[in-house]
Amino acid sequence: MDFTLTPKQQDLQARAEKLGRSFAEHAREWDESDEAPYREIFDRVGAEGLLGVAMPTEYGGQGGGAVEYLIVVEALFRYAQSWLPPEPVFCTSGPGPSMFLLGSDAVREKYLHDIVAGRRACNIALTEPDAGSALTHLSTTAVRDGDDFILNGTKSFLTGSNVNDLNATFVRFDDVPGAKGIGAIVVESTMPGVEVQRGPVYIGDRGIHHGNMVLRDVRVPAENVIVGPGQFARLMTAFNLERLHNCGFWLGFSQAAYDEAAKYTQQREAFGKQIIDFQAVYHSLADMWVQIEALRLLAYRAASSAIEGRFPKLAEVTQAKLFGATVGPQITLKAMELHGGYGVTTDYPIQRIHRDCVTNVVAGGAPAVLRNGVAAGLFPDRRFPQA
Repeated sequence: MDFTLTPKQQDLQARAEKLGRSFAEHAREWDESDEAPYREIFDRVGAEGLLGVAMPTEYGGQGGGAVEYLIVVEALFRYAQSWLPPEPVFCTSGPGPSMFLLGSDAVREKYLHDIVAGRRACNIALTEPDAGSALTHLSTTAVRDGDDFILNGTKSFLTGSNVNDLNATFVRFDDVPGAKGIGAIVVESTMPGVEVQRGPVYIGDRGIHHGNMVLRDVRVPAENVIVGPGQFARLMTAFNLERLHNCGFWLGFSQAAYDEAAKYTQQREAFGKQIIDFQAVYHSLADMWVQIEALRLLAYRAASSAIEGRFPKLAEVTQAKLFGATVGPQITLKAMELHGGYGVTTDYPIQRIHRDCVTNVVAGGAPAVLRNGVAAGLFPDRRFPQA
């Protein structure tokens, strides 16, 4: 299997790397203050032509696919050493806008052009206080009332809740039980009855809010339905792009941790020589790089598996995401250990890189849930829970 990049993909990677490097000097400030000029970040990513990279040209996208998406976010994560610069790519090409491609002409025409252009941005409103990994246990309801649906419920961990104005909200339609009743509908944050709350303060992924959204008798037009009941599998097909984004995160941040460790161990001296010359150190760096290369192969295999070039297959992307969530924190922690006592000081970025990695272990599916999915694929005759 050949993952050699085409000249066009190489150019895309180079532009993302250059932009990522330009953000790196701000990463510490965004993290420590928990504030970032998100609109400015968004506009700079757009000016570099990286918005809508995996969306169809008919909606203002660039017509790329999952591979191009992974190329861009990997480079941004690695060289910015921050989770924020890839977020505009996620908002304009990730699972949110991709869900709209599965929806009706009405909902696409109403929202998708503005989302891809970055004029509006969409949260993924999936997790609830009592339903995270158990997606089919959602309790947020959408009950038909004439030409509208009335929504009630609470959503948690909405990344970008203070900067994004749309919410692709997973709901249970008309109290239909199980997966058959679940679909998604667009909720605008300004609709009457919507309350967006600050949410918890994270140890990583800092700079914008990860808020809560409370829905109290929110009246939403039926034309805002993205995917109705009985189409849960199609909905999760688009959600696989979130897991691909996670793969880009682990790949980029693992390489950023390696870069920092390689640089530090060639500068730091002990006992009259650079510490990289000690076997324990260069063996650690070698192990880190082998793990990174293994993750790269899994991640790009997942991207290459994409249906219509856009939606990664479930088995491939689940395996890649699980491996990334397993080895990523190991790599960043080892890189921090190679810094010695300096690794836990804010003078060096490795502690921030590690905190961001720990924060993302459960994003897009907790490892235990992903293992359920992998096992179910290996033993289809067994009734394991699905991811």
